[in-house]
Amino acid sequence: MSDAELKKALQAEVVAVKSRWPDEVKLSKAPQDSPTYPLPIGVQRAIPKPESASTIDVEELIVKLWIDSLQASGDAVRVEVAGDFPPRLQELIAASIHEGWKPKSKSWKLETVLARAEERYSELLFLEPSFVDAYQGVDEAGMTIRRYAIVEPPEPEEEESEDEESDEEEESDEESDDDLTEEQKRLERIRLANEAEADRQYREARRKEAEELGEAGREQAGVSKKQQQALIKEKQEKKQGHRLRKQGAKANKFDAEAAGKKKNNKNGLLH
Repeated sequence: MSDAELKKALQAEVVAVKSRWPDEVKLSKAPQDSPTYPLPIGVQRAIPKPESASTIDVEELIVKLWIDSLQASGDAVRVEVAGDFPPRLQELIAASIHEGWKPKSKSWKLETVLARAEERYSELLFLEPSFVDAYQGVDEAGMTIRRYAIVEPPEPEEEESEDEESDEEEESDEESDDDLTEEQKRLERIRLANEAEADRQYREARRKEAEELGEAGREQAGVSKKQQQALIKEKQEKKQGHRLRKQGAKANKFDAEAAGKKKNNKNGLLH
């Protein structure tokens, strides 16, 4: 086939893909001033999560097919994958799709490859088990089900060589007693500072309590219960006007006989 015929065949496939998934497909091509125009041509489809993959937490799989040559062959096509999951998994999925893409001399199989990617949605995301994390979730009906999230796998722990381990042991042995003593001193200073702060806070709390109690609280603070009662009684007597001598009226009674007056036995009057 001539280049014109090959371009026409390719264009027909691109139109078929765009017609089947109009809202999911985007097309791209090289700029007109490019010596290879219109190549490379890109056909991208954002594949929404199918019902068969409802338990997987990946909402779409973006697959982009590139055509670098009008001579349809495995070497003339490339695959790129994007989505909300680790780049390494994207590379694995792209390689798997490319491996199954078998263009023929008169067909690039664009529609077939994109449809097959949708059918393999779950399979592609589960290509590497280390990227899959299973957990208990809830479906739309409120039932507990097993769900799957795509995550970055943990980085492998580097094993220390024997030389590194021996170096660490030597460094540990080289620690001097002075270094340990300085550390102990530092910890002791921290402990004393904490104790001093705790004591300050305690005294401050007691002071605030005394202020809230007022004058009565300050007078009673630090004395026994008996002394407190005596203080209270003394205050009450001051308020009522305490008499210094209980028998003051009788003790001051006028002594007539001592004054030279005689008692009238008849009527008790003095003359």
